[in-house]
Amino acid sequence: MTFTLLHNKNCSKSRACIQILEEYNIKFEIREYIRKPLSLFEIKELISKLDGNKFDLLRSRPENIDNQNFEEFLFNNQKELQRPIFFDGVKYVICRPPNKILGLINDN
Repeated sequence: MTFTLLHNKNCSKSRACIQILEEYNIKFEIREYIRKPLSLFEIKELISKLDGNKFDLLRSRPENIDNQNFEEFLFNNQKELQRPIFFDGVKYVICRPPNKILGLINDN
């Protein structure tokens, strides 16, 4: 199984998740979504496989966002994605606090 971390190198929580994964010798891929943005298909997959409410993906919620334009908003504003986001091969989980990732790697 391939683990993936949606990572922003400027985020201390995201860097903390990397540190935890490395400490436990967990093999994983890093996706720097700011440098290599997610496609609209990937945004839709992220939403559909998210463990939780899709609006939790936003760092802050603009007043004009609703179910109709949510995917498009995320696609066009990827810096607004909450981070870090960990994919365990089945579901995406927002790892706040970073040690939340321990439960995810121990379950697999």
